[in-house]
Amino acid sequence: MAKHTLRTFSRLSWIVIGALLMMIVWNSSHGKSLYSPQAWVAHGLLHTAWVRTQASGRQVKPWPWANTYPLARLSIPQLNFERVILARASEGVSSYALGHLDSSAIPGELGNSILSVHPDTDLRILQNLHVGDLLILESLRSGLWRYKVSDIQVVEKSNMQLLTPIMNRRLTLISCYSCSSESDPWRYVIVAEEVERVG
Repeated sequence: MAKHTLRTFSRLSWIVIGALLMMIVWNSSHGKSLYSPQAWVAHGLLHTAWVRTQASGRQVKPWPWANTYPLARLSIPQLNFERVILARASEGVSSYALGHLDSSAIPGELGNSILSVHPDTDLRILQNLHVGDLLILESLRSGLWRYKVSDIQVVEKSNMQLLTPIMNRRLTLISCYSCSSESDPWRYVIVAEEVERVG
């Protein structure tokens, strides 16, 4: 019995080591540095929820206690950036996803879709965007769309001009700036306008 237990433990150890090696290889091929274990698990859970939501058409939570679910996925190939967009940004979302503001248009639908960007994990990457860069949105409801960055601004928190409803498809990504405290009055805003539907 002891030999059987030892053999099982040895097999499990090799599985764990193999999984860790696969994680290292995957991370090395998708960026310059390794994700932390917490980030790696979060990205895995978010990706799984996105795939299951696509396959089932149901609202699949990324983890059991979540009060949110995937709506779309945003990718920026030139920055090697890909994030799931989660519903209910006003209630707080994962540091490893973008959050959709409920009062704005659903991503991929007509209107101004407002997305919150986490300052610690994603803003540093998105600050490398320039006017004219392309973003790709994969929407559960309306398919695949290309958007082009039309404007990048730092505005006061009280400035609501970029949040107004419109009649075309727009993505407005917002993060605090410089994020030194909760009362920081500045917001970093990236505006991207619909270019075309893909496929």
